[in-house]
Amino acid sequence: MKSARAALYNFLALAYLRPPDEDFLELAREISGRTPRKHVHRMVTSDLAARHTWLFSFNVYPYASVFLDPSGMLAAPWSSFVTSVYAALGLEVRSGVELAAGDHLAAQLEAVATLLEREAAAAGELEAVRARHAQRVLLLGHLLPWLPAFTGAVRRLDQGFYGEVAALTRELLLEHACELLMDEVAPPFFFPEDGGGEVAAGATPSPARDSGDALEELRALLTPARSGMFLSREDITRLGRRVELPVRFAERRLMLQNLVVSAADRGDLALLFAELRREALSQAKNLLIWRRTVPLLAPIWEGWLVRLLATRKRLEALSDDVREVTWREGR
Repeated sequence: MKSARAALYNFLALAYLRPPDEDFLELAREISGRTPRKHVHRMVTSDLAARHTWLFSFNVYPYASVFLDPSGMLAAPWSSFVTSVYAALGLEVRSGVELAAGDHLAAQLEAVATLLEREAAAAGELEAVRARHAQRVLLLGHLLPWLPAFTGAVRRLDQGFYGEVAALTRELLLEHACELLMDEVAPPFFFPEDGGGEVAAGATPSPARDSGDALEELRALLTPARSGMFLSREDITRLGRRVELPVRFAERRLMLQNLVVSAADRGDLALLFAELRREALSQAKNLLIWRRTVPLLAPIWEGWLVRLLATRKRLEALSDDVREVTWREGR
């Protein structure tokens, strides 16, 4: 069982790490009978290389710091924290040499696979217990906190192979975490603050430090640790289509900034805020499904839900009183 689960983790790690190659295809064939989604390996097609790049290099970045660090940036302090956790657990993550930072999803999945293999090969019960504890540390404190936002974003953009991979990731990690908890309720997750402290999961964060600063509002919306919402480039493009405004490809903040300016010029800011509010509500509903499905893990995502609802409330206020909000900065 543990070796089969480790193989699934390694398969998923390769899927997120790079476009399909021979190693990936061989592992896909190996795991084809071990997953509830047995058809996944048959969905490997020649266009997956381009799809992988489009998804994970330009839209849904598979790094924990993008979702959990207050900066929302790659190679942020959260990345170093994850690397230090590997060292404390005695892990050497092979895929880390190919990555910008060690908090890439592939590296974290590989780390869990290594711990499963360590547990299976344990010489005694104490060694096995330590391996299980390490699995719990990574799952509850480093993988599950951002998994709903990440897999939700992938499945919004891809209903094919990578959407199925995201669904398999969800199934595998939830099942594994619940087994490790053994009917115990998971502890809450605490987001790191800019100053190095922690924000309690029940606290209500402000979506922006200064509600009168338009650029700060945009930065907050695009920083999941502050807004609870993840918007990819493609999400912003689709948002533009819904309000019938063009969106040029650029850095995410600039794309959203230009969309806000265009909406203001046309007198449609209220409409744009309403669409953003709808997106926040959609992501909140997705999170509520996770919480209802696995109540033992619900505390992990409480902070996310609080942020999403605060963001929705803020967007509602902007929609109701749009004339008092000036978005001139950044024009």
